[in-house]
Formats: sequence, C-alpha cells, structure tokens
Amino acid sequence: MPQDRDVAALRAFLDGRARRPTLGLMYGRRRIGKSTLLVEEVGRRGGFYFEATRVETPVHLERLGEALGEHLGVGRIELRSWEEALTQLLRLAGEQAIPVVLDEFGYLLEADPSLPSVIASTFGPGGRGPGGRARMVLCGSAIAMMRSLTAGEAALRGRAGLELVMLPDDYRMAATRLPDPSGLEVAARVFATIGGVVGYATDMVDFDLPEGAGDVDRWIAQRVLSPAVTLRHEATTLLAEDPALAGADPALHHSILGVIATGSVTAGKIASRLGRQVSNLAPALGRLVDGGFVTRHEDPIRKQRPTYALADPYLQFHYAVLEPHRSRLRNQDPQALWAERLIDVFDSQVRGPVFEQQGRTFVEQFASDDTVPGERAHVGPSRLAGDGLERQLDIVVTDDDPDPASRRVTAIGEAKAGEVIGRRHLDRLTEGRHRLGSRAEDARLLLIGSSFDPALRAETRRRGDVELVDLERLYHGD
Repeated sequence: MPQDRDVAALRAFLDGRARRPTLGLMYGRRRIGKSTLLVEEVGRRGGFYFEATRVETPVHLERLGEALGEHLGVGRIELRSWEEALTQLLRLAGEQAIPVVLDEFGYLLEADPSLPSVIASTFGPGGRGPGGRARMVLCGSAIAMMRSLTAGEAALRGRAGLELVMLPDDYRMAATRLPDPSGLEVAARVFATIGGVVGYATDMVDFDLPEGAGDVDRWIAQRVLSPAVTLRHEATTLLAEDPALAGADPALHHSILGVIATGSVTAGKIASRLGRQVSNLAPALGRLVDGGFVTRHEDPIRKQRPTYALADPYLQFHYAVLEPHRSRLRNQDPQALWAERLIDVFDSQVRGPVFEQQGRTFVEQFASDDTVPGERAHVGPSRLAGDGLERQLDIVVTDDDPDPASRRVTAIGEAKAGEVIGRRHLDRLTEGRHRLGSRAEDARLLLIGSSFDPALRAETRRRGDVELVDLERLYHGD
C-alpha cells in the first residue's frame, strides 16, 4: 500500500512546472504497490504505461510499438531503436503534463546496457527529444541496479528530477489490513511473519489473514509453512531476480542471510560462522546491503562497530524458520511441526529481533518529545562491554555530535516481546545508563513490551525517567 508521502512525492513530480520533458526514477521491493500506484496515476492523467518482460531488445521495441500504436489508435508503430522509441514516447505530451511509465526497467537494461546513455542524451542539454511536458518514470524492483543509474559517473546522474524509493509499510499501517485491527498481539505476530509488504498480506496468502489470536497458528502453518504456498519460495525468487546478485555467488548470499537471521550480526561473527576472512566477505555483504536485503545499523555511540540485520521481517522468518527446516516441512505436517518445534524458533529468532526494530521505529517516527526528550539524531542498537561480558542495548538514542564516542545519550531502551517486563528489565537499563557515564546521566529509560508487571507500573508512576510502552501505545500512542 503506497504511503501518503510516496503518493505526494510522485504527484509533485508529475505536476512539476517544467515546460519540457522530465525524468524520474521509482523503485523498491517487489509487491509493495509501485506498479499499482503508477497505473492509477497513468489512468487518472491519460498517460502511457508499458511493462517490460525478460526478452531481447528487438522484442521490447516491437511490443512497445504495438502498445504505443494501440494507445494512439493508429496500429503498430515500427520502432527500430531506443532513440526512435524515446522520441515517440515524449511526443505523447503537449502542453499538459502526462506520465509516461517504463515499468520493470531492469529487464530493458538487462537486454541493452546502453539504454541509460540514450535516455541521458535525450534529456540532456543537447537532447534530441521533442518539446512537450512528458513526465517519464523508470520503475524497477532491483534496488541496487536502480540506485546505480544515478550513482557516481553513471549516465543518468543529474538527469532525474525524482528518485523515489518506496519502502514496505511500517507495523502500524500493516495492522490496518487485519480483519480485526484492534487485536494488537495478533498484529505483532503477523508483522513478525510477513512484515509490511502489501502483496504478502493479499495475493500471496490468498487474501487470508488471521481472524483472531486463536487463528494465527493455523494461518502460519497453512499460508506460510505449507510446501504448496508461493510465499515459501519468495526469498529465493527475490535474490534470483536481482541482477546485482544473480551473477555472483548465490550460495554465499544465502549463507550470509542465514547466519544473520540466526544471531550472527557483526561482520566478524558472520565471517567466523562461514569460515571466511572479513575482507573476503565484505563485497558480498555490501551487495546485500545495496540490494535492500540487509540493513547496516551504525552503532550510535561507538565508531566502526556496525551490526547487520535482515531488512524485512519476512526475510528473517524465511532464513530463521523456513530455510533451516525445509526438509522437515516437506515430510511432516506443518501444523504439528510448528507446534512442536518451530514456534519456539519463531519466538526467539524472529519475533524478538523484529520487535526490537519496531521499538526503534516507534522512537524514530511516533514517540513524542515528552516520551523521548532531546535530540534523536541517531537511533540504533549498541553493545556495552565490561566485566568480561558484552550486553546488548536494543535502543540507543543520541544527539548529532560527529564523534560517536562524544555523543550525548538522550534515551536507552529495551524491547521484549512475549515476556512479562518487570523490575529486572528496569535494573538492566539502569545499570546500562550508569555504565555509559556522564553523557547518559539524563537519558530516558524506555521499556517496550506486550505485558508489564503491575509492581513495575506502580514504581514507574513515581519516577520521571522511565517510560513504559505497551502494545496499545506502540501501535496507537506516542
């Protein structure tokens, strides 16, 4: 489901005042609603939409000529080159700005790597394109490839007036798709399974979402774990379709995703699990980050100590639950296997990390200044070392000092799903604040969870330095 800001950004580009053709890029993960949004805008504005497939350039031009001729009502137009095609496309617009969309641009680029240079020439100062107010949008799903179109010395650098990166919906928007959006425990478990990609909550689960808490286990077994469902194979398909990854070492990419999903979240630990040197692993890890499969979390308070997480809850579910147990799921009843073994894996390796990220999203996007006073320039996880132990802080919030070691800490937090949060959790946070020293002396303590010990609630009401964030507040409050 396109978010309001994405719709607004696209419409601002399409309504731009330029009295000449302009170029925009739009990209993001598959099944998040890019094409749906573009088709709607093309229909509303009388524009032109063409979706490419994986064929050679002559076939692309033939099909584009047929579609263009049908749009104009003149029969097939012969297009012998992309120069001719772009000229014809830009002629569709006159004084009225209209969208001209080339969707699945990655397939066009795969067939003809010179296409960006042709487009750059058309839209450049000496462009051969005609006048008019065409708003050409190149849309694709291969994130790294689309980003590369305007990076460094790329042909389209400086040519695009829009570069819209569409992201999956956040956990609040995802909850609105459920039959009963008020069931927040259900919402949290469903989000940990499929995340915020709209296609995963509609077509790919046959428009079947849990009716309530008692229906979640049935839904996961039937719609996600069953060997017959399309969602089972989604992660493998996503990697295979990305041209930046498909030609490299697919086994290495899947292995990196797998070890991150099962708890190895630093470059050193990933390399150790895979029996490689960090330097040898870095290019593949970089490709996964660039492709939108892995998120790199910079430590807010320590230099050069990033951690890595899978960029989507469904990917976390796939590599922690589905992939390691694929043979069992083929040979055993998914419902029984879920109840006997996999639900515990889900709770520890999926729901926990996803819920921690929900907590960080709450701090970044929804928490009020009363909840988190002071600057929120950097929000991320960190680790505290000492006494021979390293302890994780799920949420650290700091100001914007260029030196992480000098940043003032405005809040630290812990997010725990599926357990009762009590005094021991508060004591851990209090100790963490103390170990951070004077720069954290005024830091607010955030405890985020689904259930709280009544004694803890009573104590925190008497204090001004602690915030309890239950599911109601996480989903609807600030």
